Amino acid sequence: MRKYLLIQVFLWFWGTIAATLLLLMSVSLLQPDILETRQISPAMLKNLQHLQRNIERRAESRPGQPLYTLLPARHRSHRPKIYLRHNDEQRSVLSHSELKEWDLALLNFTASAPPQVVDTEQYRAFGPIDIELQGEKYQLFQLMDHRDPRILTKIRLMPTWAKLLTLILASFGFSLWFTRGLLKPVRQLQQAAAELAQGKLDTRANISASRQDELGQLGKDFDLMASRLQAHVTQQKRLLADISHELRSPLTRLQMANGIASDKAPEALSPYLQRVEKEAHLLEQMLSDILQLSRLESQQLTLTPYPISLIELLDPILDDGQFESQQLGKQLDWKPLPELTLTVDAMLLGRAFENILRNAIKYANKQVSLTAQCQDDTLIVTICDDGPGVSEVMLEKLCIPFFRASQARTPQGTTEPGGFGLGLAIAQHAIKVHHGRIQFSNHNGLRVTVELPIDQHVL
Repeated sequence: MRKYLLIQVFLWFWGTIAATLLLLMSVSLLQPDILETRQISPAMLKNLQHLQRNIERRAESRPGQPLYTLLPARHRSHRPKIYLRHNDEQRSVLSHSELKEWDLALLNFTASAPPQVVDTEQYRAFGPIDIELQGEKYQLFQLMDHRDPRILTKIRLMPTWAKLLTLILASFGFSLWFTRGLLKPVRQLQQAAAELAQGKLDTRANISASRQDELGQLGKDFDLMASRLQAHVTQQKRLLADISHELRSPLTRLQMANGIASDKAPEALSPYLQRVEKEAHLLEQMLSDILQLSRLESQQLTLTPYPISLIELLDPILDDGQFESQQLGKQLDWKPLPELTLTVDAMLLGRAFENILRNAIKYANKQVSLTAQCQDDTLIVTICDDGPGVSEVMLEKLCIPFFRASQARTPQGTTEPGGFGLGLAIAQHAIKVHHGRIQFSNHNGLRVTVELPIDQHVL
């Protein structure tokens, strides 16, 4: 049977009440005999004084008669009972034999107190009022037995602070147990959704199969959604990789045919054939990027790490970048590189830095800078440009394949294509397989920060 949340909340509510009552009962049974006093009402005091005068008149009219026979309603157990307390307990007078079972010693503290109401677990007493009978001084009490169960009376007589503390402890403990059980799958779903949003498609909520309520069903639906999403994305990537692989053969034949045609075609067709060759080259480059990205995403790319210094890795890239920036009328600056020897796949990691640097040169206005420093066993390489930057909404999308923030990053007055949107995606995966990460931010342009853990690369 499905355990609906409505039933769980209903049971929790009444369970909390039951747990509170049980705890109150347990605490009340552990405490010693207690009593409660309060001010007597004027009507009850008047009734007690009337009872005093009535007993005194009977004692005067019947001298020598035992006092217990003078007490009213002594044969009616359901009526209030009379207790005449004497300093000598043996000479105290009881109107009913039932009073012998009650702990009347609890009233001893009232010997010099004004008339009041005294509540104990067994009875409620009104008094005392001084009365003199047959030459002896007594204190008059009128007693009534409690009609409620003794345990409820005992709870009612508990101090207010004890009741509040018991209520807080019971509700807190029961609510904590219920809330933890309710929020645990919510936290699991939240963490799984966050990881799924970061691109970890193998993430699952993994909510216990024994949970049959709405949250358990939500967890199963989430896992089913994640599985289908992973299968869909994997199929899409595989299809893209397969198509790219299959296109390379006709593309090669196209380039060969274009080369033959260029040798035999008249001069008037030469510009068109050169255009075909250029577009074919761009298409070949895109297919190569797609295949490399596909291998990186599926972790099928075989790495060949070997020791190489950071200077040896970045110097050729910086020289090529400086030449390219000069051709575009821009300037590339960099600070001296730290002397580090890394064990990395130099071709793959170099491709990542080259893609980032060329992207910065392309969209910079005039200036591009590169800095590299070591901080807390981490190599931090920062590449900045003075271009228009990227909107905050698009920063997290820069590494999505085929994504181009063209509206924000296309230089004005240029007809150059904005690329295929694969360079930063390849860079991100290349850095990721080297246990690093890449971050984007706006700082007078776009700033790209690459962090690589030194302890996993330095010899």
